[in-house]
Amino acid sequence: MGNFLEDLVHQVMDITLEDDDQRALKAKFHKLKREVINDVRDIFPHGQITPPTLGIKGIRVKLPPKDPNDTSGPDLPGSSSTSAIPEVIGIFNAYVQNELPTYLIYVPDKRLVGRNEVKRMFRKDVALITEEDIHSRLVVLRESCHTAERQDAIRDIVKDTVKFAVLSHRWLDSGEPTFYDILKSFKPYGYEKLVKFCEKASEFGCRLAWSDTCCINKDSSTELEEAIRSMFKWYRDAHVCIAYLSDTTSIDDLHEDVWFTRGWTLQELLAPWRMKFYVGNWQPLTSDLNDKENFEVIAALSRATRIPLDDLRHFRPGVRNVHEKMMWASTRTTTRIEDEAYSLIGIFDVSMMVAYGEGKRAFYRLMEAIIRKCEEWQIFAWAGTSSSDSAAFPDSPRGYCPLNSVDSNDALLPSTVWRGDQNIAMTKRGLEIKVLLVDLSEQEATVHEKIGTQDVQTDAYSSYTAGVVDYWCYDTSGDGILQPEQEHLCVLLRPDPHNPYAGWRKITTPNLVTIRTESKLRRTLTPVWL
Repeated sequence: MGNFLEDLVHQVMDITLEDDDQRALKAKFHKLKREVINDVRDIFPHGQITPPTLGIKGIRVKLPPKDPNDTSGPDLPGSSSTSAIPEVIGIFNAYVQNELPTYLIYVPDKRLVGRNEVKRMFRKDVALITEEDIHSRLVVLRESCHTAERQDAIRDIVKDTVKFAVLSHRWLDSGEPTFYDILKSFKPYGYEKLVKFCEKASEFGCRLAWSDTCCINKDSSTELEEAIRSMFKWYRDAHVCIAYLSDTTSIDDLHEDVWFTRGWTLQELLAPWRMKFYVGNWQPLTSDLNDKENFEVIAALSRATRIPLDDLRHFRPGVRNVHEKMMWASTRTTTRIEDEAYSLIGIFDVSMMVAYGEGKRAFYRLMEAIIRKCEEWQIFAWAGTSSSDSAAFPDSPRGYCPLNSVDSNDALLPSTVWRGDQNIAMTKRGLEIKVLLVDLSEQEATVHEKIGTQDVQTDAYSSYTAGVVDYWCYDTSGDGILQPEQEHLCVLLRPDPHNPYAGWRKITTPNLVTIRTESKLRRTLTPVWL
């Protein structure tokens, strides 16, 4: 159809126009054709089939390969990249292509734009960056980081130029605008929230905005996976995170908002450097530009989440303090089971594939990814149902339980002292860990269960063996030490009757189990596979 129309246009021009007029009109026609192709490529970068819901049936979006030498069309009228600093253009292109979300909302007219269109929209602004701008920004950066380089300054300016806002909110049960709603200019019930978000983004000087409701093409598994794995970074790189707490009226009832019970909002709280909270009817919670710098707000957030103030302000992702982070997630819920794991990928800074339909196995794979980089014995401070894939891990973050603060009974420990196995590893036989074994039937130790906030002594586990995971090591002899009257976390073990080669089998308990000894106990450590 496209070739027929083009041939028809050329035939009409041949009959009705002179040669010079034909050449001018053909040039305009081909320019318009290139612009249309570029616009379609932005919306459908992978050449998806247009779904019937758009009202156009049986049309496949098939794009010709883009000519890398074709520089006509995309540039804005009057713009010129010839005067731009090549290094700036290179960093700008790399930033947009690799670090911006796949789709963004263009705030002035609420339409979706892809990365290529973002490049065209901001190319003129980037071309205006001068050497003086770069030098000035480098001076500022080196005041806080003396190792900052020229490329860091350019990237910082580019981020300020192409800045975008992100939305954090609780989804409506129905009516949130979807990716295809925005493409069709359809305005469902929840569209008003998107409009208000864009208004607030504009107040922060952002021409671009991102919302998880409509900026992800969920029909593309590739784009959905990229969004899930990149979401923490997008919230961190955003100019501002606008959080809408629809159930809140003031700081006094902030902790009661349902926003604090949702799984995805945990990373949306931790990742951004700048957050602005809005309550019912989109009223600002405070007059500050960054509510993370308001002590009253940050203290209320800490009370509501039990997250320390420093982590709320300056959270660093990674596998340090795994137990503490799991405790933050333990009170939250997600609609999809798999999201219990996927919503924590960025918080722990691990990489894993996204595979909806795998159910609770997603959390097992998350724990596998964490354990490869984690050396903390506190990762075993959980109780309740274990994963069906490994007795070493719980089946969700809700299995993690509070721990008492560690008391070493020695304020002058040498730097060579460590606690627990520093070389935990996943193997074909299961998770391998060295523990200090204590036969509970010999009454060498008293056993305690953590029930709520109380430690309750019990004799219910006298027929088992305790595998202590937080023993002390003072040398490389292969021995572990239990300090007298000190609480030690353990896993309960018994010989595996079905697999004598496995050695020990972990027993599931409803509560955390700890032991205490009256005197110092030194034993050779034993490897077990869980």
